[in-house]
Amino acid sequence: MNTNRFLLRIAATGLMACVCYGASLSAAAQAPTPQSKVASIPLEIGGENYLLIKARVNDSEPLTFLLDSGGGSGLVLYYKAAEALKLRSAGKGKGGGAGESTFATAFVKNASLTISGVTMNNQTFVVFPPDKSQSNLGRAVDGVIGYSLFSRYVVEIDYQTKVVNLYDPATYQYAGEGESLPINILSNVPFVRVQFPLAGRKPVEGRFIVDSGAGRFTAILNTPVVAANNLVAVSQKTITEPGAQGVGGEVKLIAGRLPSLELGHFTFTDPVIHFAQDRKGAFASSDFSGVIGGELLRRFKVIFDYSRKRMILEPNDARADAFEYDMSGIRLRTEGDNFKQLKISRLVENSPAIEAGLREGDLITAIDGTPATELSLNEISKIFRRDGKECVLDIIRGEEKKQVKLKLRKLI
Repeated sequence: MNTNRFLLRIAATGLMACVCYGASLSAAAQAPTPQSKVASIPLEIGGENYLLIKARVNDSEPLTFLLDSGGGSGLVLYYKAAEALKLRSAGKGKGGGAGESTFATAFVKNASLTISGVTMNNQTFVVFPPDKSQSNLGRAVDGVIGYSLFSRYVVEIDYQTKVVNLYDPATYQYAGEGESLPINILSNVPFVRVQFPLAGRKPVEGRFIVDSGAGRFTAILNTPVVAANNLVAVSQKTITEPGAQGVGGEVKLIAGRLPSLELGHFTFTDPVIHFAQDRKGAFASSDFSGVIGGELLRRFKVIFDYSRKRMILEPNDARADAFEYDMSGIRLRTEGDNFKQLKISRLVENSPAIEAGLREGDLITAIDGTPATELSLNEISKIFRRDGKECVLDIIRGEEKKQVKLKLRKLI
């Protein structure tokens, strides 16, 4: 990997956090003894596998942050939250990531961050501009917590029980039966080896960012890896991912499947994979092979131990879940003051949504009789992944109200 700076992060709207090359932490440490636990943090799963926790900035009211192991910039505040807190800028910078454009940022210094009674003083926050905030998690999000937390504590993310535990690295000792995988901390983000076996060919193997902020993705393979191995042709059926957005603008992705994915001794069959097509930006980089995200990580209790350069995986009840992809052809945005207004933002070509006559801009007010205001994006995602199911959608199109029947089917 070269020593040039670049900006990276995968999140709900794509990749979007600063990644600057730097040395990984070195420290002593060892296991979950009662003395080593520093805090237990309630975890909310927002959007599709996105991790949300509460924290305070400078004794503010609780704010909502995306917990992101791929957040190499450390701490991010979105513009609206920074304005409400009346934080004074200490300088300006430039950001970018997935997509081809860059954008202006600001930063604030000497702020405090308090999470479940644990306070981190003298913190620096990167402030994103007004148009670079999370928009598809179904609720307001105020910022991102990344490297600043992961580098200070052993961070245990339990997707199943919805809790995040923090441990003191100096006294932590792991005593479970999970698999410990070596990670490298480069540009303030963790990298792990991942392999994709291919029939009759040499496996595709490389170094992947472990990104809890890439909630809805199993894995994204960077453009140079996709091109060098002709991976789009390997996948028997593919579709162009419509309207995928990174912080740097539109991201070009093709969704398909590969025969298997190997992470340590864990093998996953027929996973949904996204193949990058970008010519600029993070996914065009040849410095690493891609990203693994929340759709893979949610199948484990994941322990990030930067002090020992390891990640520990304990499989949970979701370990054997089949990898499914949206079967409706609908891409949604949440709008309105309460983020409960469901608008169709994009449609997949030759999909059930197109066949049913749905249009971009339609508002969905109910699904199978349940008001949209009562459904989370996670719940809607699960509804739209049931092969053969017929859904009845109540929609508003301009001044017209109507019902539409949608017959779901596998697209890849």
